[in-house]
Amino acid sequence: MAIMNDGVEASTLETMPLSDEAVATYLKDNPDFFIRHRDLLTQLTVPHGEQGAVSLVEIQLKRLRERVAELEEDITQLMSLGAKNDALFRAFAEAHQALLRADTPQTVQKALTALSEQLQLSVSLRVYAPIDGLQTISRQAVEQLKSHHFAGRPCYLGRLRRVDAEAVMATPPELGSFALVPIKGEGKEWGLLSFASADGGHFQPEMDTLFIEQLASHLAILCSQWAKRGERQ
Repeated sequence: MAIMNDGVEASTLETMPLSDEAVATYLKDNPDFFIRHRDLLTQLTVPHGEQGAVSLVEIQLKRLRERVAELEEDITQLMSLGAKNDALFRAFAEAHQALLRADTPQTVQKALTALSEQLQLSVSLRVYAPIDGLQTISRQAVEQLKSHHFAGRPCYLGRLRRVDAEAVMATPPELGSFALVPIKGEGKEWGLLSFASADGGHFQPEMDTLFIEQLASHLAILCSQWAKRGERQ
């Protein structure tokens, strides 16, 4: 009887049952196994609770179809997201163009109203120092908002208590969500720009705030110009 180098008889080794781990390891180490034994793919079956016994080929095809469906869903979501981002970019670009042509607070309000209608949101622009045509808000109210909600971030996205919502907007939506961004520029803060949605989950903390921050910076330039104009008068 032949003896293996490690002292185990060959016949004994051949009859030793293989563990699941050993089979799995062998198949992983020999990925071409089923290429060399193609007939096994159709001969081997796997018990299935609903379909009975199915072949490995059927299982693989099913998994491939599921993966294709997942990829198609991912592509659809990406296309939808791209379309939304494109619409946002166009809406804010048009708003900046309107602000470049604006020469009074009233025309600025008109540009912001047009933007909010495109986005299906409410908008509020409030400043610290009185500017004809614009509503005011106290610095103390904004500082309290920052202390309670901003947590060191440049903007706040999320829900507000009713008292806070009424401080930034005349008629805030019930149970809505808000985007708050201070109007800052040239080392000075001029007020607060606020957007609101009736959807309580519309504004989320992880959302990008680039567009509204750029809009607030543009409004800060206009506020500075109006302030200088008022000083000359």
